[in-house]
Amino acid sequence: MTRRYVLMSMMPPAEPAIRLHIGNYGLQALPVMEALEFVRRTGYDGLELCVLAGWPSEPKSLDAGARRRIRESGFPVPTILDGMSLAGTDDAHRASLARIVEVAALAHDIAPGHPPILQTVLGGKPGEWESAKERMADRLSAWGAAAAQAKVRLAVKAHAFQVVDTPEKLLWLLGRAASPALSAIYDYGHFEARGLEIEPTMDQLLGRSSFITVKDSRTTGGKIEYLLPGDGKVDYGRYFAKVRQMGWRGWVLVEVTRQLQTAPGYDGRAAAVRAYGSMSAALKKAGLRG
Repeated sequence: MTRRYVLMSMMPPAEPAIRLHIGNYGLQALPVMEALEFVRRTGYDGLELCVLAGWPSEPKSLDAGARRRIRESGFPVPTILDGMSLAGTDDAHRASLARIVEVAALAHDIAPGHPPILQTVLGGKPGEWESAKERMADRLSAWGAAAAQAKVRLAVKAHAFQVVDTPEKLLWLLGRAASPALSAIYDYGHFEARGLEIEPTMDQLLGRSSFITVKDSRTTGGKIEYLLPGDGKVDYGRYFAKVRQMGWRGWVLVEVTRQLQTAPGYDGRAAAVRAYGSMSAALKKAGLRG
């Protein structure tokens, strides 16, 4: 009988159930490669690129050489952050469709064969849902068609300050748009701000979500403030126990909001390090990270 042996030391390490990344959204002052190396050294598994105007990673600022350097770094770029709206004028909608094509080209340049997921919020104002939902659904369907044509995935999320502010509304839009190129993002920070609980919102949305965003929130004097994940009241033991119980695997994005970035004394590097410590410890405790 022939015996077959496997040398375990020669096998690649198992990929963790959850991988943790952060964007250069909160590191706007750093050149792209400097931000990438800082994020890698901190311990994160990947970097999200922010392509908003004024960031060093917006498409017009990344020539072929810069895109090649990101690609050849070998450091994963699982997502790309942009900010579009379903609620603007017809001209704005046409600009959003063109933007999807532009950012998709960047995505393919930095990761051929497995381009990052594009992510955006949906725009509008709270209270406009009934009057805006049909037009938003039609426009989201067009976004999905544009993403599919460009061979990228597009993930969208609810936002406490915008028209789509609950899981139900987001799922309704995704159902109407019915595009395989579209998915949700599970961002509990916005649901916490609306007084919703972890378990029911996760039951509703996590199965449709291509990745998770983590941040905390609090309401003081009627005003919503966003915090680094781990700096608020979210019980991440409970949170990640639910993720594990649901069998979900994928990327978790640490978000450093614009509120935090514009606060006096903000230090982007310190924020990234502190959030990594909080989230990596919570993931390890839940058995989702080595």
